[in-house]
Amino acid sequence: MPILALVVAAQVSTTTSDLMVKTIYPASDAIFYIETRTPATDADWTALQRQTEALGAAADELMRPARARGREQWIADGRLLVEASAAASAAATRKDVAALAALNERLYQSCVQCHQHYRPGYGARSVSRLEGTWNFSTVTPLERPAEFAGRATMTDAEARAYAARVVDQRNVDRRPESRDADVAAAYNDAWYDRGVGVATVDGRHQTSLVVDPPDGRIPAQTADARQKASARAADRRQHPADGPEDRSLGERCLSFNAGPPMMTGPYNNYVQIFQRDEAIVIFNEMIHDARVVPIDATPQAHAPATIRRWQGDSRAHWEGATLVVDTTNFTDKTSFRGTDEHLHLVERFTRVDAGTLLYEFTIDDPTAFTRPWTVSLPMTRSDDRVYEYACHEGNYALADILRGARDEERRRR
Repeated sequence: MPILALVVAAQVSTTTSDLMVKTIYPASDAIFYIETRTPATDADWTALQRQTEALGAAADELMRPARARGREQWIADGRLLVEASAAASAAATRKDVAALAALNERLYQSCVQCHQHYRPGYGARSVSRLEGTWNFSTVTPLERPAEFAGRATMTDAEARAYAARVVDQRNVDRRPESRDADVAAAYNDAWYDRGVGVATVDGRHQTSLVVDPPDGRIPAQTADARQKASARAADRRQHPADGPEDRSLGERCLSFNAGPPMMTGPYNNYVQIFQRDEAIVIFNEMIHDARVVPIDATPQAHAPATIRRWQGDSRAHWEGATLVVDTTNFTDKTSFRGTDEHLHLVERFTRVDAGTLLYEFTIDDPTAFTRPWTVSLPMTRSDDRVYEYACHEGNYALADILRGARDEERRRR
């Protein structure tokens, strides 16, 4: 459609919502995903240039007195979009992918600010764009190492050096010249995907994923939790494999780093998010769990306390551009770093920029820990595919474990 026709259509549009949905959102997405959907031909570049021009025309339309109605904040937010679209049009004309990618934050800011000021609920749904495939592998440890004691972040040089050192140390292909040692080391390094960089948000390289308490360490467990853990450990020593229920949920492929909460693991550190107005689907590659979370429910909408689930009972709501997922009703069979059935988990999903989704969660379990604690785990957008994870090496592993335990019992008689 010619640009003049777009302007005329915008002026006669009955709602600003039409202008957003039909022009601004598609044109903005073309810029947001420029690095993964880069125009391949001159015709593609011409089409992109027309989209950026249409975006500029729509931005100008938003600034018209009839729509702005003298609202100072509206005009300020609209001006950000006008400036970003003009820069995008110039970059598209030059076929400058880097310049278009650099505009992501400015364009995103103009959209988020306007929606937060004038339609906070709608703006969160439309602008947050949580949907996509995200990789959350990282070399940053959960708790802060002694070498970074007292420091929440590291420098660029320290981040590069730390990542290189950890990747080298984790290389399991450096094995002793022993067949027994080779078998004990399990998979070759090619099968692992534990990350190659430190967790970074807004240029800040985290020294730990735990960001609260400030020391970057998990708080102490309560006396009751320590006593229960000791009793469970003693029971495992006496009954390591009487039946499948004696083995861990991870070993039985029932629950792993897919959560909730999600946590980086040795491989399968991918999650695919499907976002709708009424619900969000959190689909993890590990154990291929799919958690369907209703949106806009209140905490009071949780299932009755008598209903317990391994993944808990999740409800979500928007706080600006952040989706907050509130989960209770866990069982005593699942445990994250020592949590129990009283765990109250709060997860927060915030789109920081075109390529980063900030995932934060807070563990609040007064019977397990002396205070709540919070983790910050940035995720990186990926075009990789999520594959179904077949566990148990063809479902033989658990049977072999139990068979081996029976053999040991016979030999001890």
